[in-house]
Order: sequence, then structure tokens, then C-alpha cells
Amino acid sequence: MKTYIILFVFAALCHFTCIAQNGSTTVVRRSIASLDKQTLVVDSADKPLTYDEWYNKLMTGEYTLAGRQAHEKDTVFVLKRLSEQQIAISMANMPPPTTGPFKNDEQSVEPFYLSGIDKFKLKSKDWAGKIVVLNFWFINCPPCRQEIPELNKLVTKYADNQNIIFIGICLDSKSDIEKFIKETPFAYHLVADGRYFTDPLGIRQYPLNMVVDKQGIIRLNTVGYGPHWAKFIDAAIDKYKDL
Repeated sequence: MKTYIILFVFAALCHFTCIAQNGSTTVVRRSIASLDKQTLVVDSADKPLTYDEWYNKLMTGEYTLAGRQAHEKDTVFVLKRLSEQQIAISMANMPPPTTGPFKNDEQSVEPFYLSGIDKFKLKSKDWAGKIVVLNFWFINCPPCRQEIPELNKLVTKYADNQNIIFIGICLDSKSDIEKFIKETPFAYHLVADGRYFTDPLGIRQYPLNMVVDKQGIIRLNTVGYGPHWAKFIDAAIDKYKDL
């Protein structure tokens, strides 16, 4: 019977990546795109989890789903935390983010004036000699919200370096952003009504992260979000901050 359940889950979920097997449970990592709010997910104590609860944990890259046959035709998924060794292996083998619409190491960004909702102002001449880290986002974008805690850690890490500036260009209005950050703090300098900047740049996908070096060359631009992708932003900052 144990073998049957393992084969059943494998056959039903062959488009997932198997992580481990334990008894009658097959541990699998589902494609995020294949999950929805109707997916039945429970914790290790069999407590049903809301979509936001299991989705947010799964997106950290530190959890996986174990498929378990609940009834003859139904499968319930158990949210399980990976071991520290499994997390380390997962992070080491993680593919790089998808490159955005710009050519890294070739294209440049012309400095432009920015005024943040926190009264922060960045004039064109102020870009000189600075690493400018840009995040293009909007409030109703789940992956945009998902990456905020990781981006906040970058701001904290480089808080003492005045030559690194973090700017979040948001498509939403100032009032909507102010309401949003009361519950979800975002440590970047936030700019409202961002289509004034995204449209001329041809940005159509979100979130988009960009690292611009001191000479205005785009060294990294990525679209979408994956667990711990902020480490790639961090690596680009660290590589060019002293050049």
C-alpha cells in the first residue's frame, strides 16, 4: 500500500520536482504557477492553512509540499520545512533571476529627477558617484510584496554607505502607498505615480530590480521574484560599490 501511494502521487504530480521520500508520503516542490486558492494545504498538525499562510512560506524557498492521498480521488498537501542542509543545497543550486528588458553591462540609464513621498529628492547631478538600486513595483502585485522583507535587509546592510541609494518607484498614488506601508514597511525611498518613469523606459513587467553603477551602467536588471533573489542584487552592489 505504501508503494502504491508513492507511485500514485508521483504519477499525478510528475511535473513537480521530488525532494525526498519518507514512508507513504512523497515530498514534492510544486511549481508556484500551478498552485491556487483551492489547493488544500495543511501544516504538520493537519491544521488547514490559508492561501496566504502557505504561499508566503513556500515562496521563502525554505519549505516544500508533501503530497498525501486523503481520499480515493483527493490529495492534500502538507507544508514542511526543509532541513538546514536541504535549504543550503537549494540556495546553492538556485538558478539566477530572469534578466529584464535591458542589457546588463552594456546599457546605461540617463539620470533623472526623483522626488519621494518621504520628501527625499534625487537630482540628476546627484547620481554621479553613486550606486543607484531601483525597484519598480505596484501594490497589487503579489511578488512585489513578497520581496519587500528581503529588500529591506539590503537597506539595513548598507545603511552606513552614503554612496548607495535605494529607490522604489511605485505605480500607485502617494496616499495608497502611505496606507500600504503602515502595515508593510518598505525601507526604500518610495516614489509615487511611477508610470512617468516606467513608460519612457519601456518597463512592462513587475517587479523589476535594477542596479546602476557609479558611471550609470546597468549592471543588473531582473524581472519577477524568486526566493532569496535579493542575494543577486547584493552581489552586484558589493561588486561595484568600490569601483
